[in-house]
Amino acid sequence: MSAKPIVAITGASGLVGANLSRYLIERGYVVKALVRDISRAPEGSEPFKADLTDKEAMKNCFSKADIVVHAAGMVDPHGERQVIFDINLNGTKAALEAANEASVKQFIYISSLSVITGKDDQYDVDENAPLVLSGESYADSKVEAEKYLCSIKTGETKITCLRPGFIYGPGERAWMPRLITALSNNQVMLIDGGMKETNVIYVDNLSKAIESSFLNEKTYGQVYNLTDGQKVTKKELFDTIADGMNLPRVKKKMPSTIAKPFINLVSSAVKLLPKEQHKNFSRFSTAAYRLAGLNQGFSIKKAERDLNYTQRISFQEGMNKTLQTFK
Repeated sequence: MSAKPIVAITGASGLVGANLSRYLIERGYVVKALVRDISRAPEGSEPFKADLTDKEAMKNCFSKADIVVHAAGMVDPHGERQVIFDINLNGTKAALEAANEASVKQFIYISSLSVITGKDDQYDVDENAPLVLSGESYADSKVEAEKYLCSIKTGETKITCLRPGFIYGPGERAWMPRLITALSNNQVMLIDGGMKETNVIYVDNLSKAIESSFLNEKTYGQVYNLTDGQKVTKKELFDTIADGMNLPRVKKKMPSTIAKPFINLVSSAVKLLPKEQHKNFSRFSTAAYRLAGLNQGFSIKKAERDLNYTQRISFQEGMNKTLQTFK
């Protein structure tokens, strides 16, 4: 049996990177962890301190690695657009250049289903859907980064793009804490009755999909949609979190014809406020509306076929494990 490939992970202290590091180390992989704070490097990894502006430091981390998983990025819904693009787009370009110079065999980019969501409802949408700019800084930066990566047709480093939906799991801090706080303060509404589909993915399911793409020639130059593979409505999502946290279920309802323009108005007004106040209005961001108000039905048949992405942890089991950590 051949030795397992050596894997370098950017953003190794974040939700995706930290969980992937643990997942791989438990399975006997050597993991080189790129972090900004050495003290936060995953246990058992080889830590390297660098950020996405330091190509030489990244190249040092990637040296002798077979695969780079680029999981670093900025998600802040109210962050400055240029800062988000510098990290998510320019940082991705620098990471790929460093991987190329280090003779890495494969560059796996953790993208987002937001790149094909736009501002409209989606029903069973596959990877053939066009990339769509939404005006949301995070989503647009991921669109441009994926567009850049898909434009590259030469080079020894092969590129694979994975598009997870809303990622949840122990240690998640981008959207789950905000939703729990909003539920506890009775600030959540069921838009159109909460019957629209959401597109969540448990972090260990994502780790499994990432591992299945390792040096998998079928994935070279390809993109893959990734979710838990279950049809979970917004109401089911909110009820599961409320029940798990012993909070009252959401009763308020609002039609999308009112909610969407209201969210757009508030999110535009928030930009005029001092930056330190932006986090107080996270529930009015376009990203929050995407979670609560848009139908997000995406096909994962391609991942099931090429990545054998079939034996997945269920939404119910994954959410239970996640909520235990928040309790």
